[in-house]
Amino acid sequence: MLGGLALSILAGLSLPMQSRANGALAAAIDDSVAAAAVSFGSGFVLLGIAALAYPAARRALGRLRQVLRDRTLPVWYLLAGVLGAWLVVAQSISVRVFGVALFSIALIAGQTVGGLLVDRLGFPRSTPRPLTATRIGAAALTVVAVAWSVSGGLHAGDSLATTALVALLPLSAGVLSGFQQGLNGFTSTVTKAPFAATFMNFLVGTTALLLLTVVTRIGTGKALVPTMPGVWWMYLGGALGIVFIFSGAFLVPRIGVLRFTVTAVAGQLTGSLLLDLLWPAAGSQVTWATIGGTLLTFAAIAWSSAPDLRRARRLGD
Repeated sequence: MLGGLALSILAGLSLPMQSRANGALAAAIDDSVAAAAVSFGSGFVLLGIAALAYPAARRALGRLRQVLRDRTLPVWYLLAGVLGAWLVVAQSISVRVFGVALFSIALIAGQTVGGLLVDRLGFPRSTPRPLTATRIGAAALTVVAVAWSVSGGLHAGDSLATTALVALLPLSAGVLSGFQQGLNGFTSTVTKAPFAATFMNFLVGTTALLLLTVVTRIGTGKALVPTMPGVWWMYLGGALGIVFIFSGAFLVPRIGVLRFTVTAVAGQLTGSLLLDLLWPAAGSQVTWATIGGTLLTFAAIAWSSAPDLRRARRLGD
């Protein structure tokens, strides 16, 4: 289990870098939806190359066709890619317009609630996990840690109503992210291949985002294809998204949605801290609250993992 928690933290490290890349691309082309489409599309191209180059990847897609044919996997489960696309759109819009602080609080609060719901419901076809005091407490501590970590970046002049309205976009994306992880975890389980779930996420998400981009750009009178910047790192969002989605598909069946969410949040905060220290964006700063919130998140991981560690110790005796 400890290995899975460590991998979840590493997966979470990819999200701040993806946010930086997608937010910068959205600002450069003045189109958040098109930036999300480029991010998903580049990831899909990389996965397509992998499918052509590696027999194991093609076998994974073959198993996916088989479970769809025998209805072990309902076709609508593949819509997990739409939920992932919504997260990238929310990320591109919120980070660009409202800043990282409010986006992080709302997204992670939504992810934590979504993780609790998915585990409690056993969605889509797993054993429901009870809402114990430990699980609820660890989830609440995670939200508190994130709020503390980014508290220095909030705008004091924002009204409560404005803040709540703005937060709905990333909050909804965070809740839906839990259901996306649940669907991906089930697809990974029945196909015995996280690659299949990851590939379909990017195929479906790219299709949805390209259609939305065409509609929005035609509707606003813009050229169908925006002028793209020549800054290479702005195009890393797709590759970083592969890391996170593949990790979730692999780990969720093993450690559950909530624990994956909590540990990935620790990676998100650690990655954000490292970015602000080593490659700060305009206006970013590292405060004691940032460091303290990150450490508090690791305390939430220890709290959520304590029952399993005690159980493993008893079994080993």
